[in-house]
Amino acid sequence: MRTNSRLIQSLVFSLTLLPPCLVAILIFKYGVDLPQWDQWSYVKFFEKFSHGSLTLGDLFHQVNEYRQFFPNVVFVALGWLTHWDVRYEMFLTLLVACFISLNVYRLAERTIGGTRLSRLFLFLLANLIIFSPAQYENWLQGQQLVYFVPIACVTTCLLVVGSRLTITTKSVICAGLSAVSTFSSANGIVCWIVVLPALFLIETSKGSRARTRLVCGWTIGFFLSVCLYFYHYRKPGWSPSLFTAVFRPLQALTYFLGFVGAPLALERAILAIAIGSVVITVFGISCVYFFRGRADRALLNRMTIWLMIGAYSVLTGVLTTIGRLGFGVGQSQATRYQGYSAYLLVSLVYLITIMTRDFSSRPDSGRQALLIRRLALLAAALLISAQPLIFILSINRMDEMRTLLLQAKASILFINFKPDTLLITTLYPDLDRLTREANVLDSLGFLRPKLIKTLRVQEFAAPGGSNPAAYGSWNQFTRSEDNRYVASGWAILPDRGTTPDAIILAYQTTGGETLMFHTTRPQDKPAEVWYRRRNHSTAWKVSFSTDELPPAPATLSAWGFDANTGKAFRLDGSFEIPTGAFGK
Repeated sequence: MRTNSRLIQSLVFSLTLLPPCLVAILIFKYGVDLPQWDQWSYVKFFEKFSHGSLTLGDLFHQVNEYRQFFPNVVFVALGWLTHWDVRYEMFLTLLVACFISLNVYRLAERTIGGTRLSRLFLFLLANLIIFSPAQYENWLQGQQLVYFVPIACVTTCLLVVGSRLTITTKSVICAGLSAVSTFSSANGIVCWIVVLPALFLIETSKGSRARTRLVCGWTIGFFLSVCLYFYHYRKPGWSPSLFTAVFRPLQALTYFLGFVGAPLALERAILAIAIGSVVITVFGISCVYFFRGRADRALLNRMTIWLMIGAYSVLTGVLTTIGRLGFGVGQSQATRYQGYSAYLLVSLVYLITIMTRDFSSRPDSGRQALLIRRLALLAAALLISAQPLIFILSINRMDEMRTLLLQAKASILFINFKPDTLLITTLYPDLDRLTREANVLDSLGFLRPKLIKTLRVQEFAAPGGSNPAAYGSWNQFTRSEDNRYVASGWAILPDRGTTPDAIILAYQTTGGETLMFHTTRPQDKPAEVWYRRRNHSTAWKVSFSTDELPPAPATLSAWGFDANTGKAFRLDGSFEIPTGAFGK
């Protein structure tokens, strides 16, 4: 029996490691070495650091609503060591998530009784939430580290609270971690709010005077952090009004419920609201159970830890609702917010267990205890059964995200010649600034591959010997009635099994040079490429005016472009523009 028990424990323990390992594989497969959105603000850090002029004030400076001083220090140090390969930041985010997971396991050891096997099963449920691929934006954007630092600080503080250190030492350590949380993310201030009740309630053995000093000192630290955070603070012009939630309470409630229910909703807003309603109701029941059982000191200590973790997500949801409702209710389904909301579900995994066991231990519980246990098992079964759907959807989203980012990377490499509006909606809203920052990164050697600096396709074409037919073909070239030309064909990168990241149209000069004159993006999803190749249907299509064409006569060719290597591959087929082709 002992051998079987150990074997089962080993199996469940292995399963608990599967979610983080899966995320690591997904980052390796779908991560793209390309800065996104707020990451472009870090370029000035590297530029100043290269000149020796980077200051602490620069790192402390407000970015959007954030004062992410501590992540900025990490980003600059790690970026300089890796020549800013942002995939290292993605893996660092995963490591911080692993640290949070370890904290959760250690907290469970202190608060959850029963066998080790039962704790491992609960840990598996927690890891399915913490490492859910549904929050794919957090795994595939390096700067999302800021979403994980606050909860890492909260869980570490709660471990410190339950240690044997003196109350003074605990307070100093927790205050320091709360300060780190505050200056890491916009919701970091929540750490101060949720850690104090744990300190106050668990430290009941101390006299009233010691606890009064604790509250006073903690309050001073909190207000000093708030004052420093808002020192010379400026509300971004694009940020919506903070009073939207006041004037639209029903929408605010809908946004909030969608926020807390999103981790299990498969990006379906209605489903998220329904799940959020259930989750908040169960959390409310937990609070009532805690209040009614406050005379039981052991129960109070066990529940306090998980209630504070749940409160972290709830308060963050309130702050996000206030700050983001102006963007619309649907914005609550942004997958990056699951880095905040997931921990309410994690807390409920343990709160439900604690309440179920406590209620079942009562002599008069009877059938009610049995019903509660069955409901808890049903909830666990639903969580596990939802994983295949979450996985399939997330893989598809990651694949789409990778394709879009690689196309954007191709556009970045051509930005000095062919600025693409795709960059405004994918990477950064200011195309002029993006052009400047891309050139700064290129000069520092932080852009891989380097920017394309010539229209001569030969200079960035793949080495000779490749078979054009293996990479695709240019099938059609027609002139429309509105004096425009339409080119179409299919293309593939055989080594990757996906469409190229850009299609280049070029012409051959009388001197034998091949010059780029137009770029476009393939229209098909990667999974469709082989199907379209067999059926000879269009995989890329572009329309352009006769003004873009070279003087006739000319020979036109099409090339596929790989953003990872910066190389162009000739496609099969070419078209001739005869003399007088542009005549009336």
